[in-house]
Amino acid sequence: MRYEDYFSLFLSIEDELTKFLSVIDYSDKHKNIYSHKLVLLLLQACPIIESYLVKMATSSSSVKNSELWDCAIKSKIWDKKGNTQELKIDGNGNRSIGNFPKFACVNAELFNLLSREVTFYHSANFQGKEKEQHTDYRPFVSLKEMLAHNHSDYRSDSTRYPKGYNTPVWWTAYNKVKHDFDSARKSHVNYSNVIEAIAGLFCILAFCEPNFEALTREGYYKNGILRTRFFETRIEQANTSSLSGEIELSNIDDLAEVSV
Repeated sequence: MRYEDYFSLFLSIEDELTKFLSVIDYSDKHKNIYSHKLVLLLLQACPIIESYLVKMATSSSSVKNSELWDCAIKSKIWDKKGNTQELKIDGNGNRSIGNFPKFACVNAELFNLLSREVTFYHSANFQGKEKEQHTDYRPFVSLKEMLAHNHSDYRSDSTRYPKGYNTPVWWTAYNKVKHDFDSARKSHVNYSNVIEAIAGLFCILAFCEPNFEALTREGYYKNGILRTRFFETRIEQANTSSLSGEIELSNIDDLAEVSV
């Protein structure tokens, strides 16, 4: 799937969020509320996050050109064939990867995700940080302890990759709900965590090989700022691992027209 297809899915989720915001505004007094609609938003956002992060961790130009690709512990990161050290490789030369800690931490290392910050505006009208109607999120900051280690820390046969990380609360909530919907009320599914999950999707689309040409053409990227109806972040092309030309640019019509 192309980058612009992923971004279109994000825009569709943002449209659904718009409907919810029109009923219940986002504020400190509402951030802990629960709703089935919030569960559905979480169940929409997180699988797309997973799909995109797996794509980046197994087949992106950034990972293939990184030291991580040929590091000594690569057999601890990507899936192996049986009990051997040989990695699983598909017909296109891409690898496979197992679970959230692995693909999230690979991306954290590649794109410095833990320090990436995005702004969520509580309203689509009269936005401005000086109005204090916004929240800044760093959706992947819980992975910071993982990056305190270097690859040599994993050389021991008994040490698995990664270690020392904490799963984001919003991902834990999603992981519990997808297996047991009845547990949603008790699994940290609330307004704040769902917004942070959507912010997480926006974050990876902003910093993990964004297609600047497509984003600029559709009016989402201008003067170093990526901005949609409710979300915004500053992103300079020199700070990303890939420029626009490295991601498929064919058939760019309208990012917002691709349906979920």
